[in-house]
Amino acid sequence: MIREMKRLLQGALLLWTLSLNPVRCSVPRQVTWSDKHFGPDGPWQAVTVSMGSNYSELVVSSSILALYPGGSWESKILLSSICDNKTLSSVCYGNIAGLFDSDISVTFDNHSIEMPPDGTWGDVDWGFADAVPVHAKATRATDWITIEGASVPDVDLITISAGWQTYPGGQVYPLEVGILSLGSPDINQTFGAVIKINTTFVTSYFYEQEGSLNIPSYSYGMHIGSASLGIPGSLLLGGYDENRVIGDVSAQAFSSGSFPIELFDLSIGVAEGGSPWNFPNKTGLLAQGNSSLASGLSVIVDPANPYLYLPQSTCDAIAAELPVTYQPDYGLYFWNTSDSQYSTITTSPSYLAFSFSKNNLNNEDITIKVPFALLNLTLEAPLVNTSTQYFPCMATNSTPVLGRAFLQAAFIGVNWLGGKWFLAQAPGPDGSFIVDTMTIGDNDSTVPGTSNSWEDTWKNSWKVIATKSTTNPTSTSTTTDPQTSSSTDSKGLSTGVRTGIIVGSIVGGVSIIALFCVLCIRRRRQKIRAQDRAKQSHIDQGSSTQQLEPVEAPNSVWDQYNELQSEPRYEIGGERGPFYELGPEKGAIRGLDQGTEVQHGDVFELPERTSILSSSNVI
Repeated sequence: MIREMKRLLQGALLLWTLSLNPVRCSVPRQVTWSDKHFGPDGPWQAVTVSMGSNYSELVVSSSILALYPGGSWESKILLSSICDNKTLSSVCYGNIAGLFDSDISVTFDNHSIEMPPDGTWGDVDWGFADAVPVHAKATRATDWITIEGASVPDVDLITISAGWQTYPGGQVYPLEVGILSLGSPDINQTFGAVIKINTTFVTSYFYEQEGSLNIPSYSYGMHIGSASLGIPGSLLLGGYDENRVIGDVSAQAFSSGSFPIELFDLSIGVAEGGSPWNFPNKTGLLAQGNSSLASGLSVIVDPANPYLYLPQSTCDAIAAELPVTYQPDYGLYFWNTSDSQYSTITTSPSYLAFSFSKNNLNNEDITIKVPFALLNLTLEAPLVNTSTQYFPCMATNSTPVLGRAFLQAAFIGVNWLGGKWFLAQAPGPDGSFIVDTMTIGDNDSTVPGTSNSWEDTWKNSWKVIATKSTTNPTSTSTTTDPQTSSSTDSKGLSTGVRTGIIVGSIVGGVSIIALFCVLCIRRRRQKIRAQDRAKQSHIDQGSSTQQLEPVEAPNSVWDQYNELQSEPRYEIGGERGPFYELGPEKGAIRGLDQGTEVQHGDVFELPERTSILSSSNVI
């Protein structure tokens, strides 16, 4: 009983202490992704937020929007009036992601900030790429954004009431999805010289709050994933999902809200199995056709833009290895889907590799591999009348940018107060998507990744191309079949069958020649043996042919061979071969003393261990 009362008193004391010193709950905040997919050049994934007033003191009047995450500085919000212009399209495609009706939000303010854009028409920065410029009627504003039930007041916005994007061929198309900013180098922004208007960002607001709203740092970690291949998106404020970071991480300084990094090469490779090409890998694609790029190129990684915005020579160098056709009206390359190489490349373990300067150092590098399966994207209405597969490389004469097409395969994060942004390889569709939450600290200059195998996160989604092995008697070589092993030439036998016939013919010819040589050698040996037997027969004609009988050798000889005295000694008769009379004119017996004389006519058997030195006496 006393023990129970003691525990109650300890609990009460703890609660009283906490009331005096509230705990600063500091955990990363996970953002929910929409269950819809968006285009017209994706499919892309987006996060879900609520725009407008959303608290009890005021009338609840908010709009549910899907926004592409990852912008910096102001968030770009599409207003419902954007669909009033029916000349662009009779269908309001913006309704798919949701549009914001500012008229019913009592917290919407588009008058207090007196600086451009101020409601007039003009070009609007839509990320850092300008190959597809946006012309719009835009206004600076503030309003509330609610994420996961937590409302953020006075968020810095640029609202679009009307506008379009213009493709390289001059065609204009409506805007469809806005952009959610995840911060900037400043925690907050202040506008106005006399009357100060303070605005904030969703990430910085949560960082500055106490209690359950607080996140560990002014930071985020994100992998946008792939809608078409079922790789779910991941976005955590104040931290990241460690399962989205594979291998090495590159950490470098950001610049005024942009994420620059040195790209020093592009290459094509195959992760496993055979290759769709007549090479297993090909490097030097960045500078191919433009030697001025040999030392590398500074690019910006930007989730707000969709494509790979690279020099024309680089896009052409990559496209030369693919079954694609350049479409100048769009500035993009359309896949030739009727070409057999199209399905082979886009379903195989082949990839486009981006090699960067790791940690902004000249002596280290990091490579991000983007499988061609992720670079098989789809154009839809209103860009095209029918769904069209395209390769997302777009030529640019200004700032090179790697957008969402690249970030399908890469992790990106930033620590705004720590001054660094992070880049790493992200997993494929077979990776683990159970969130392993990691905190980014205020002073963290990098984030640790996992030792997971990137190839393993793709193994069940790739169709590995078989390899062929050809072996000859002197060496072994392996060649790659560009198609599958069952592919055949439309004009006759398959390449594999024709190769087998040729190799079989060569092996058969070599075998016949070898057999002929063996027969010739055997015949020659038989002829030599016959001649030897004839000579042998001629010698035997003058020799005694009798049965082997023990004979006594002269004592003067055998006394010097005590070790052989126990052995019987024989005359060489007809059954064992001819015997010889050995005299001084015939030579000497090895082992006899030089003073021993052998008289002509002495006959004896040679022991097994003796030999006749004179070659003329050897049979």
